[in-house]
Amino acid sequence: MARSYDQFCPAARALDVVGGRWTLLIVRELLLGPRRYTDLAAGLPGIGPNVLAERLRDMRETGILEQTKLPPPAAGSAYVLTELGEAMRPLVDELTRWGTRLGGPPGPGATFQLNWLLNVLRATFRPEAARGVRETYEFRIAGETFHLAVDDGTLDVRHGPAPEAVCFLTADLGTFMALGARLVGLDDAVARGLAGLEGDRAAADRAVEIVGSHPEAMGGRHGLIGAIGASFRPEAARGVREAYEFRIDGTVFHARVDDGTVEMELGPAPAPGPDAVLATSLGVLLEFGAGTLHLEDAFIAGSIEVEGEPEAGLRMADAFGVVRTGTFGT
Repeated sequence: MARSYDQFCPAARALDVVGGRWTLLIVRELLLGPRRYTDLAAGLPGIGPNVLAERLRDMRETGILEQTKLPPPAAGSAYVLTELGEAMRPLVDELTRWGTRLGGPPGPGATFQLNWLLNVLRATFRPEAARGVRETYEFRIAGETFHLAVDDGTLDVRHGPAPEAVCFLTADLGTFMALGARLVGLDDAVARGLAGLEGDRAAADRAVEIVGSHPEAMGGRHGLIGAIGASFRPEAARGVREAYEFRIDGTVFHARVDDGTVEMELGPAPAPGPDAVLATSLGVLLEFGAGTLHLEDAFIAGSIEVEGEPEAGLRMADAFGVVRTGTFGT
């Protein structure tokens, strides 16, 4: 076990047990269900095999987790939280909610995985949106299967298929994020071949409503304009007075930035026109938002086009949280 604080205090004792590096993140992974050693290693990029083995051993000794045999058709053993470990769910959820308030775009080299998004869904779940609803929804996203079980204002998120799902949604990660962020409607995604849907259509709508972004998180607006507006960083736009135009898969809208404030409207920027124009696809926009694509890489790949004054384009990227390495334009 890690070094102790040697304080006769429950908080200090708890930190003795879970305060070491990686321990809470292992709990985060296991809150979604049993995981093999290889699953944990894949879900914790940066952890060494010796460190992971040591943490798992310590957590078994303190009664946080235990090993179990996976039922057919799976094979082998996996790690699962004990009752003591499951009791940490509110702690991890509250830590996740607190972390969403820290803001700021991902730093260079930051990684992103679907598992982490699932924990955010649980932590930011709004019980009032699911009162009286008792349904389970299955999702097959980017080759992974998970399900959401709603029971009258509560939500459980787990790996694997659902035994009694009322609907099944299949999509890539970008489309799944776009549906949740209200950048694309469910009917539109299915019609364009971006998503597949089986089962109860009305239940699928309820699933998006329950776990998707809501007006308060989008500045009171859904859709592309709301999502881009929610990513605006006032501190990066102090002293900036410019107009920017966005062209995303045929949808055109513009933003007027005025010394740390922004107003956004549908349609092209009015005269005298925009200082910079960003044209790209919805998928690339989502990669920017997730921090998995840097501005320089998008230029090199030819997946975005920027018109207007180059410096204005960089100010637009900074104002709306697009990650760049700091070498762009040098």
